[in-house]
Amino acid sequence: ITRVQKDGQNDMQDVSKMCVEVFFNEDNSSSLPRQMQLAYLRNLQYGDLRMKFFTSDAESDLFMARQVIPTSQAPSVRAKPLDVRKTKIYNTKYLDNSKDDDFVLGDVLGFVEVTEKRFRLGEQYESTGTFIEGDDERLRDVRPFLSNLSVREDARKSGVGSALVDMCEDAIQQWPRQYSEIVLQVEDENKLARKFYEKRGYTALFADPACRRFDTNGLILRRVPTTKVAMRKLLGSRRRKQSSSPSNTPFFMDVVDNLKQLVGSK
Repeated sequence: ITRVQKDGQNDMQDVSKMCVEVFFNEDNSSSLPRQMQLAYLRNLQYGDLRMKFFTSDAESDLFMARQVIPTSQAPSVRAKPLDVRKTKIYNTKYLDNSKDDDFVLGDVLGFVEVTEKRFRLGEQYESTGTFIEGDDERLRDVRPFLSNLSVREDARKSGVGSALVDMCEDAIQQWPRQYSEIVLQVEDENKLARKFYEKRGYTALFADPACRRFDTNGLILRRVPTTKVAMRKLLGSRRRKQSSSPSNTPFFMDVVDNLKQLVGSK
């Protein structure tokens, strides 16, 4: 797992391709309309990654996981060999060191990013949040926002996703401004993702039925309504003393149901 660097255009292109395939083409459709939609989304994703480095002053870290393969299987003869003894490699038990062969980085298996973003949680959650009295008021709702976690299907349940999230949580501890939390959004219908984050200490706070997502079903790419759940994790090394705030009370599912009924009645 490595950082995506400012000059890593090839990495950004590979990441963009992998993310779009994971999010929008898991049925491996080869239809012309779908391929045109995917090409547009890849360009959109690539532009967003570039923007993180060239047009945004916000702190951000981007991490990608690449496959480690023998040099003999690498498509490019220019690939730089890895020193497996000095490089931190996950799941090294699957590497065959018995052959006289070097190892190089292969395809992108996963990606994640964390960025400073204005994301309001509400007064009931601020007592355990990041803002400190005396801070610039413009920073009150700025917090680390984890997004675009994507892992290729053949690499899931291997620990890649967890390792990527861990990298983000560790990275923000090194940012100039101190943060005691990290937040994210996940689609309400994505139960597996919800469970994934819950196992890693993230708590569901509220649901937002006013979100949008891209829909690739059909001839035209559309943005359709979706409900997303806001989740937060308090970071252990800088966690503040929790008061009796309602952030951990079990009212969440009632809120989700009420919001769905409200949206459905309109």
